[in-house]
Amino acid sequence: MWPVAIFLMLVVLFYWLAFCLTVAAWLKALIHLLGGNLIRAAIWLSIGCGMLFWWQGTEVIPHPWDFDKWLRGSAVIVGLGALATFLRWRKKQQAMQAMQAMPTMPAWTPPVEATGNIGPVIEVEYQRLPN
Repeated sequence: MWPVAIFLMLVVLFYWLAFCLTVAAWLKALIHLLGGNLIRAAIWLSIGCGMLFWWQGTEVIPHPWDFDKWLRGSAVIVGLGALATFLRWRKKQQAMQAMQAMPTMPAWTPPVEATGNIGPVIEVEYQRLPN
């Protein structure tokens, strides 16, 4: 009886971990998307979609062509995430170059009377206090 119980516990553990991975992948995709990490969001979205397709499948072992379709779709999604990240980076670079062309502070010019390296002269007068 123990071998059957161990086998059933392993099956339940497998499905529990698959469910946890599905939920975690979708949550991580959402969190990375809101955080602006588009490539990571695309990767987690692909994993979440793959797990969701696995849960919706009718066969215990999916057909290899189904995996190939998912893999190609995931590559397209991650590629779009990389393209969006590149466009965001390029837009930021253009904004930084526009800021460098327009100075925010005028250039410093030395005062007219400054003629060189002259040390200050301090004269102090002191008087002794009466006892």
